[in-house]
Amino acid sequence: MIAGKGTFPQKDAQGLPMTDQPPIYFDVSVLCVEDEPLTLEYLTTLLRPHVREIFSAKDGQEGFFEFARSRPDIVLTDMEMPRMDGLEMGQAIRSLSSASQIILITGLDDPAVLKRGIQLKADGFLSKPISFQDLLGSLERCTEAILVQREVLAQRRLRELILNSLPFPLALLNTVSFETLFANSEAQRQGIAPHEPAVGPFFPEPVRREIQESMALAEKLERMTTPTQIHVAEQTWEVCVTPVAPETSLYVAVDITAREQLESLKADVERLTRHDLKGPLGGIIGLTDMLLHQSGAAQNTLDWVDTLGMIRDSGHAMLHQINLSLDLFNMEQGTYILSPMPIDIPALIRETLPQIEQHIRMRQLQVDIRIDGRPMTGDERFFVLGEKLLCLSMLSNLLKNAAEASSQGGTITFNLHALANDAQISLHNSLPVPAAIRNRFFEKYVTAGKRHGTGLGAYSAALIAKTLGGTISMDSSEEQGTTITVVLPRPPVQPS
Repeated sequence: MIAGKGTFPQKDAQGLPMTDQPPIYFDVSVLCVEDEPLTLEYLTTLLRPHVREIFSAKDGQEGFFEFARSRPDIVLTDMEMPRMDGLEMGQAIRSLSSASQIILITGLDDPAVLKRGIQLKADGFLSKPISFQDLLGSLERCTEAILVQREVLAQRRLRELILNSLPFPLALLNTVSFETLFANSEAQRQGIAPHEPAVGPFFPEPVRREIQESMALAEKLERMTTPTQIHVAEQTWEVCVTPVAPETSLYVAVDITAREQLESLKADVERLTRHDLKGPLGGIIGLTDMLLHQSGAAQNTLDWVDTLGMIRDSGHAMLHQINLSLDLFNMEQGTYILSPMPIDIPALIRETLPQIEQHIRMRQLQVDIRIDGRPMTGDERFFVLGEKLLCLSMLSNLLKNAAEASSQGGTITFNLHALANDAQISLHNSLPVPAAIRNRFFEKYVTAGKRHGTGLGAYSAALIAKTLGGTISMDSSEEQGTTITVVLPRPPVQPS
């Protein structure tokens, strides 16, 4: 801050300012370098009331050391001094701080000396004897320049603080030399270094072409471009390059890995849901076709009632699958909250059978339910600990796969076996799983030999088994056919 700018106090007989007027004050620190002790004392005494802090040195070498230690805002120095003159000291100071204000004092009129001072880009010249008004005038001009520098520095630090707080890599690039002019903290963490060539995995060929594009700045700013996607360190980044000045572009890379994963999960859940809806929808269509082709006169009324009941059950199953879609997404994310209760597996199997009615009729299949290897009686029950909707979806997928992979006139066999603390459900069909996919049977999108197969049925069943706190496995061979085994928790005490 400059107080009383443009007003200089009166001087007394010794040339010092009189005290009947408010003194001028400059919020700067000053280093005075002078080899003549009396002149040095005069300068420091003269300036002390008008500046924030003052330092002194008796020659150029000492002055340079004092500058390195104190870093004053302004250096007021004689040009002719022993050991190191003012110009040599000024050059050394410039190597430490290019923004330092240097005022040269000279009693010589040697053009060569003045030329060296101009080459140094000195910020002011004072001739001996030093005029108090000239001295304060030089300080005022230097202080104004310092205040501008401080404002620019404050703005730059603010910008850097904002840019460094951004959670994604950001850099300024010279599009001619391809040098990184600035890189924020996140960019440096990713290996993009300031004042280094813009190379590395964040600058593949498509990005380099975008940066070096020879289009006019205005045209580029007006044109909407699609960000370029790159893959670095198992992450997907969206890169956008925007010109901000001639030969300078802003480079921004945003990590979109999580967004892509969510979009992929969303698509997967939609495919899973569509796949699981096919089962109950097939039951509805198949049973309706059967009703349309049956003779009304020959059909027993009770049979019609049963068939309509199966259609109704298939419709409910489809509604359950629609409601299951969000649950599938949460299971993918590992955030599904399970509410287990005793579930009767034979009842679920009977509820699922209408969904594969077409397959059973077309291939003349039999479905056999056994408990501990013996045929199940009509009123027997077998409980697991789970959720009905999840168990229904899992059994529906496994039963549909088994029906599609059974030979003509074959049998699908359920074998329910109680373990110590768990319940084992085995499902066997006569045909083997193709050898090419046996090791990846429960992986997503793995399928073979099915015209409209999606590879989601077995994956969905495995996902549900895991969510229920159980396990699932598969054993398949040409000789033995295929057996899927699911082990789920069993209620501590089975209901009577």
